[in-house]
Amino acid sequence: MQGKRKKLIIVLIIAGIFLLGVLALCHFFTITEVEVEGNDRYSEEEIKEMVMNHKYDYNTLYFWWRMKKEEIKDIPFIDTVEVSILSRNKVKIKVYEKDIVGYVRHLGYNLYFDKEGIVVESSSEQIEGIPRIKGIAFDNVELYKKLPVEEDDVFKKILSLTKILAKYEITPDSINFSKNLSVTLSFEDANVLLGKDIENDEKIVKLKQLLPDLQGMKGTLHLENYDEDTKNITFKKEQ
Repeated sequence: MQGKRKKLIIVLIIAGIFLLGVLALCHFFTITEVEVEGNDRYSEEEIKEMVMNHKYDYNTLYFWWRMKKEEIKDIPFIDTVEVSILSRNKVKIKVYEKDIVGYVRHLGYNLYFDKEGIVVESSSEQIEGIPRIKGIAFDNVELYKKLPVEEDDVFKKILSLTKILAKYEITPDSINFSKNLSVTLSFEDANVLLGKDIENDEKIVKLKQLLPDLQGMKGTLHLENYDEDTKNITFKKEQ
């Protein structure tokens, strides 16, 4: 009887020590500071709210362990999230956003695709700075699969064009492709006809210079034949 009581006391002491250890860990490893890196489409507070959404995420070790074990799947436009411990009270959340170059409209949704033409997100949300692509025919669209377009070279053109536009900080409302892949950019009521030669830096530089003059105007600016020797540029007004 005395032996059983002794074992019980030892078990209770071990359980008490374990409980105290857990409580100490919870108190000692409490997150008081969060550093967010890699976020462009969401604010730091939005990232924290979307990622740190479990009951015990205030604990440094638990939060780090959970993020190692679980995969983020339900945050639009976010590919992966990594968490690292900077100190017992500070963690870093590193965000890897999906590489989106444009979107198309289909059945009331915006289908965002990457440089390979893979549809990476379907959303009613419109992201600022991502142009809408018009003039490409497709059907039977599936998430995480390539847009089934007739002209595969269109994605190479989209990537080339979005890169050069980003270089000169030009953000059109939409990029419009004709059947022969001639390109027209839309800025509110003004259109800019670039033609098929869209990798001409001089043409894009001239567009950058002329954009302020297009504000409030309705019509089409013709840059399809522009080069460094061009002296006259036509703007065709519309009523």
